[in-house]
Amino acid sequence: MIGIISTAYFTVKDRPGIKTVRKYWWRNMVIQHVKYRGKFFVIATIGYGKANAAMAITYLMEEYPALETVLNVDLALSTNDKFDTTDTVMATKFIYRDADLTVFKDIKYGQIVHEPEAYAFNTEFVNQVKNFKLGVSDGIVGTADMLIYNSKQFKEMVDKYGQTIDVIDTEARALAQIAKKSSVNFVAMKVMYNNALSPWDNDPLHKFKIYETANTLKYLLARLFNLLSSRYVLDFTKSSNDELEVINELFEMSHDAWAKRFKKNTTSLISGLGPSLMLVDKNGVSPEAVDIVEVMKTKLDDEGPSKVILGEDEWKNAPKKWLRKLMFLSNIHVNDDELLWNKSAKYDIKTSKIHSMEDVAKAVSKAIADRSQDKSSYTYDGTTVLKKHLLVTVDAAISFYITNNLTHEFVEDPKHGSKLVANEFIKHLNEQLAEVETPYEKVVVFFKIPAMGAAKLPVFVQTKSRANQPIVFGGYSAKNQKTYTVVDITRNDYDPLKVGSFKVTIRLKNL
Repeated sequence: MIGIISTAYFTVKDRPGIKTVRKYWWRNMVIQHVKYRGKFFVIATIGYGKANAAMAITYLMEEYPALETVLNVDLALSTNDKFDTTDTVMATKFIYRDADLTVFKDIKYGQIVHEPEAYAFNTEFVNQVKNFKLGVSDGIVGTADMLIYNSKQFKEMVDKYGQTIDVIDTEARALAQIAKKSSVNFVAMKVMYNNALSPWDNDPLHKFKIYETANTLKYLLARLFNLLSSRYVLDFTKSSNDELEVINELFEMSHDAWAKRFKKNTTSLISGLGPSLMLVDKNGVSPEAVDIVEVMKTKLDDEGPSKVILGEDEWKNAPKKWLRKLMFLSNIHVNDDELLWNKSAKYDIKTSKIHSMEDVAKAVSKAIADRSQDKSSYTYDGTTVLKKHLLVTVDAAISFYITNNLTHEFVEDPKHGSKLVANEFIKHLNEQLAEVETPYEKVVVFFKIPAMGAAKLPVFVQTKSRANQPIVFGGYSAKNQKTYTVVDITRNDYDPLKVGSFKVTIRLKNL
């Protein structure tokens, strides 16, 4: 069981494989039990300060003897110029910055009598989280029941302590002290709200920074849940950031199941051995290689946040550093009452380029054809890897809706709808790759389609398992092609008898 302690209150939305089992109050804490992909998490929302933190972790360890790991995931202030709003620090070293017992011999500022100067964690769990990267940086956390408002206060603290710290908070060191004494794994993940040495209490961007930081916290937790609930042994030490973006999306969309598309008895995913990933079984006797290629990658928008989120003046003065990981700021504006299953029809075309299905299929086909020219092989543990696969992912806005050719009604069932979209892509891919032979045992194309609310559905299309033969994507249905039409809103040349002479979007108003 894994415990998460935070001053932020958050809930997990129930969906297949994910369920909030129980929620209750204890003293001044909210406790939630979440079952996520077969792994149990207990989430404690606590009040500020060391006393609340100590009470929370003590309660969790006594109430849940199976607790093996505690994470402190929270917002914090930076005292290091290299950490800015939404940057995340993963701390494994913790000090008190308000403890002054230097009257005792050989006791340093920040140290408690009969306690070490700092608590540090360097366990296998810490290495596992580091390998997964998650866009975090290392740092030291200083804990106190006080905040630092200016550089003078900070200098006075550093002069007393003798070294600098990167993050200030009001909980982490107390949690670390009790976890260390109880032999429990502990890591703190702190998302920076602002720099404590700047006038953050009167910041005109306060509202936006809180919004950004909270969304980054959601993003971080989602990835942590996927990492910690995986049954695989994961080592992404040598993976590039782009590859990790893809891998994290795969975990988000289909969790451990995506790797079984290539190798069913996979137990370990390892990077740095030649291909993007090496899929290894329990005995390591028949590893298989997976190359990852991303096409139509969206360029980073370095012009700051959307004007829709901020006012005009706020937007002009916003910082330039906005990371792609802030996926909750996508430029998709949709009313919940629209009678369209696929909401990509409401992409903001002023800020986002919409690609037709044919354009995407051409880009994917070109990537597959180009990579198929590479006949090289990989080795693992001194022997040649006999099977290698190709995973092509798409980072492009694709806009469409699905209609029944007889009734002209929209298809609103997500599961069936994603199959119809895959069917449309398979048709184009098979046409464009008919004369291409591939050295890969299997080629898989993965992309996401927007669904109801903020959800996204995974679409996987894959070839039949055979190397050194012409590429054929399996699963195409001629019947579905006759019954339904996947209508690309960037085109207007469809048969009006299939899709209707015009499309009407109805918005229901509350009376």
